Amino acid sequence: MRLSVLDLVPVRTDQATGDAVRASIDLVRAADRLGFERYWVAEHHNMPSVAATSPPVLIAMLAAATERIRLGSGGVMLPNHAPLAVAEQFALLEAAFPGRIDLGIGRAPGSDPVTSVALRGAAGRGDDDIRLFPQYLDDVVALMGAEGVKVPVPQ
Repeated sequence: MRLSVLDLVPVRTDQATGDAVRASIDLVRAADRLGFERYWVAEHHNMPSVAATSPPVLIAMLAAATERIRLGSGGVMLPNHAPLAVAEQFALLEAAFPGRIDLGIGRAPGSDPVTSVALRGAAGRGDDDIRLFPQYLDDVVALMGAEGVKVPVPQ
């Protein structure tokens, strides 16, 4: 059986965010040492008890602290982000930590409605853009390749 961990980077009432991140680094090191296959981090916003707001940033920190365990997003809430930015971030992670990075993508808001509007509004999108999720997903896949991100330039 293959074992994995899903970490929301919980912040206890007696902790600061930095304490929660350090606890997650300790946990991923233990999972790596014990032979776990994968360590997933979530994306949630505006929740005082959850520090997992940026999967790519967390994955970079966790990968740097470990040797072999695979690390992934469980998942990046694609409607909150530009597909190009997601493709670039995960291509860079894969270049830095070859063979250890997994990109999991979701379409839920990962937050309350007010925060969702703030996230998507900053990207020029509304909540009704969720119907474009299949296109966003196609965009991420099209932009990623073994050589990195490819951006078509109009001629």
